[in-house]
Formats: sequence, C-alpha cells, structure tokens
Amino acid sequence: MNTFTKKINTFCENLENKSGLIIASFVIGFIILGFDMLYITPRFEAAYHGLQYSLLSNNPFDFSTPNPLRYRILPSLIGYVTFLRGELFFIIPLTFSLLFISSIYWVYRKKQYSPIDSILFTGLIAFSATIYIQLVAAGYTDAAFYFFIFLSFAFVRNIFSTTTFFCLALLTHESSLFMLPGLFLYALYCTSKSKTNILKYLLGYTLAILPLLIYRHWVSINTPVEYDLSYYFSQKNIDFATSKIAPLLPAGLFFAFKLFWFFPIYILYKTFKNKEYSLSIIILTIIACDILQLIIAFDITRMLCLGFPVIIIAAEKLKMIWETEKFTRFVLILTLINFLVTPYIVNSSGFDLLPSAYSFIIEVISGNN
Repeated sequence: MNTFTKKINTFCENLENKSGLIIASFVIGFIILGFDMLYITPRFEAAYHGLQYSLLSNNPFDFSTPNPLRYRILPSLIGYVTFLRGELFFIIPLTFSLLFISSIYWVYRKKQYSPIDSILFTGLIAFSATIYIQLVAAGYTDAAFYFFIFLSFAFVRNIFSTTTFFCLALLTHESSLFMLPGLFLYALYCTSKSKTNILKYLLGYTLAILPLLIYRHWVSINTPVEYDLSYYFSQKNIDFATSKIAPLLPAGLFFAFKLFWFFPIYILYKTFKNKEYSLSIIILTIIACDILQLIIAFDITRMLCLGFPVIIIAAEKLKMIWETEKFTRFVLILTLINFLVTPYIVNSSGFDLLPSAYSFIIEVISGNN
C-alpha cells in the first residue's frame, strides 16, 4: 500500500509542477468524475425537475411562462448567458459537479494535505449519493449549491468569501438555509467567539440572505410560483412528508454516504469523551438541520446529501487524531469497501436502485429467475 500511495503522490506532484495546482485539480476532478460515470450510469438529457430548470434557462425572466422552480434562478441564468439552454442545460449541473469535485482536491492541497489524502477527501463526496444522484437526475442543480456550500465552509475564516458563496448557494436553492446554523457555528469555531466576531458573522450571513429575499419578492409580484413557502409549509405537504418519512429515514440517511458515516459517528464519540463539545454541537447541528428538511420534502436521500460538510469536518478531525499513515490506509480501505455497498436512493415511495453495474447484475439474475 505504501508503494501505491507513493505512486499516486508522485503522479499528482509531477502534474501540479508541470501544469499548476488549478489545472491539476481539474485533471484529478475529471478523472474522478469519469470513474463515477463508470460506477453509476449517467444520463445526458434533463430529467424530472431538471426539465423545469432546462425550460427556465431558455428565458429566465419570461414571466408569461409558469415555472415552479423560478426562485432557484442562478444555474438557469448561467445556462442562459452561456447559451447552454434547453436541451443543452444538463451541461451546467455537470460542469458544477466537476467544479465541486475539483475544488475539494484544490482546497485540501492548499491546506498542505498530501495528494493521496486530498484525493481521499475528494472521494468522500464524489463517491457518495451527493454526486451519484446528480449523474442520474440530469439537469438537477444540486451540484451547484453543494459547490457553493462547500466553498462557504472552506473559506469560513474570510467573512466576505464565506458570505458571498453562501449567497450564491441560496440563489441556487433555498434549502441551503438549512446549513446556515451549522455554518455559523463552524465560523465561530474556526475564528473567535468574541461578541464582535459573533455580530460580524451574524450581519454577514444576514446580508447574504437579502438578495434571495429581494429576488423572491420581485418574482412574486410578477408571477405566481408553485413551489413557494405556502406550498412547502402547507398542512397537506407537511402531513404527507412526515407520514412517509419516519420509517424510511434510517435507510435514507445511510445511503446518502453509506460507510462514510463512520467519520461523524466516531468523532462524536471522541469529542464527547474528551469533552470537546463545540465540535460535537457543530456536527449534531448540521445533521439535525439536514434532517429537518424532511418535514417539508420527501426525496429523502437526495435532500440529506446537503449535510455533506459533516463528513468532511469529521474526517478532518480524525486526521488530526490519527497518525498520518494510519489515517490514509484506513480511509483508502473504507472507500474501497464502500464501493461494494449497493447504491440505492430512498424517497417517500421506497427504495430505488441507482443504474449501475449492480442494477445490471440484479436485472440479469431476475431475468434468469
């Protein structure tokens, strides 16, 4: 295993020396995304809600055409100005998937993690439903706001950067608000809990919400939008969501990250044991707020992928606790074993097997029977 990790480190370092870290990060991201596409069969045409985003990209401000997703403007606006509209819109979320994966590698290399550890941290997200669902549900814009949420956590020590990225996440999807409590606590954990700093971050994140509020108000004046607050918080929607979710929640949680849940579970144990309650509270807050989405939504696994920062934060803490070689070896083995766990997504109607080699094998076996 030492030989393998050394070869990976040497390859990546040579690539970075020749092309620079940014280009190298894109190359690594492209390779990882390609591997994802071998593991999960991708679609290259908009599907499900992706169709609505595609239609919105044709003319984001044509209020004469009803669109239930009109408040989630940013990706469709990007598609419009880049001429990746309509049938070509699926390229926008796919591009954000690449940006998301590449940015994780870039961030951890900037933190002076070794190339192999940076790849393993990238794999914690890239080899989970966070990216898998994006490949299957082409046109969905989840990867875009995951990208911005990741950067808002990664640059949390810079108040302008973290609030700007959080603002962009909100303009992509309003469910990003569920990460705000955890993001705020993480900002104080990484900087200072002084009154001045608390007020500074409170003001910053409040200002980050304003563009979304202003845009939603402007749109609501011009046209009704089906997926508004009254829809999500209607008694009918809440009753449906809550009645369907409870029995499926454990499975939905598991299949979001599968064996990678080891990291927050283990770190919760260690931090409680060592009375490091600040980090415990951050982890529990992110998980709790992530689950709270299911009061008003019922794509269980897909919605819970928003909590991906908890996996990375916990893995960072584990790397601090364990000796480097032990950490690298463990995460590599865990990642390999994780591929053996059949990839499902869970929603209100039950379990759906993601299209992959596993689904092909199951179809063959079923056909033979």
